[in-house]
Amino acid sequence: MKPFRRFKLPQLLLIVAVAAFLILPTVVTFSLMKRNDAANSKMDEVARKLAAESNIRTVETTETDNENIMGQDNRRLEKDTTAQNPLTLGVTEATAGDAELSETAGDALIEEEDTQVEKTAIEPNGKKVYLTFDDGPSENTNEILDILAEYDVKATFFVVADSYKYMDQLTRIAAEGHTIGLHSASHVYNRLYADMDSYIRDVEGVHDTVERITGVDSKYYRFPGGSSNSVSNVSIDDCISYLHENGYEYYDWNALSRDAEYTGFSPEELNGNIMSGVRNNEGDSIVLMHDLDDHHNTVEALPALIETLKAEGYTLCPIDDSTSPVQHYVPGE
Repeated sequence: MKPFRRFKLPQLLLIVAVAAFLILPTVVTFSLMKRNDAANSKMDEVARKLAAESNIRTVETTETDNENIMGQDNRRLEKDTTAQNPLTLGVTEATAGDAELSETAGDALIEEEDTQVEKTAIEPNGKKVYLTFDDGPSENTNEILDILAEYDVKATFFVVADSYKYMDQLTRIAAEGHTIGLHSASHVYNRLYADMDSYIRDVEGVHDTVERITGVDSKYYRFPGGSSNSVSNVSIDDCISYLHENGYEYYDWNALSRDAEYTGFSPEELNGNIMSGVRNNEGDSIVLMHDLDDHHNTVEALPALIETLKAEGYTLCPIDDSTSPVQHYVPGE
């Protein structure tokens, strides 16, 4: 039996080094594999949690969007169901000087309903709104002008020339930068619409009175009763030809307060009528109101109307040469 061989120290160190070189990579590799498996398991767990949370958020978002869409549809349905036709015309605008008309005749002077179909409301996006007041000046004109000045708004006044005691208000309208439009010299239907000569005298009468008092050569005109009125004894086509041949343009409306129909409408009701029309118009809106002594609810409604229009993004403007006219009756159409 051979005796056990003793290794010298250098030989022993060499053997240990070789063994370490062979064994250590295996140990390190095994350790890294274990750590990698643990990391992969952790990542899988995190991924599963994220996927689950993502699914929950997706479901919640979808449910919220559906609720919003349903709510919008319901609101549109309510608006379409309750909205009034903004182009339905009211009882004709009779002034105190219309004493020649009998009660029966006055009841018959109902402006015809426009046949346009009401549009679905769309976002305003800065659309223009023209506030217009017919039949003044009156004892309410100064108060209307004060409110317009407070809100820095310009409007349009279609005036009647026989309001002689309110000529100071007429001057103030022009001085404060509002548009003066022409409505009538007398506003007595059976007089101004008696024949073509009477109509021409009425137009030129209000034009000349306004120019003499204010210096304004106004060419903006509104038919008494509107261009689609059924009370004229002369052809509206002939009237329109005369207006255009002499440089005038006529303006009706596509939103109205209905203050000419019933003086008992509250300010809230008047503004509701107006906003129904404005919100449903696809383009700009020309709003009809009246500046008459017995229409103080119109004055009371004005501040809230202006605030609502501004809050909803509309631009308030006076009628000028750039304004696209709203016309209920156009020859040949």
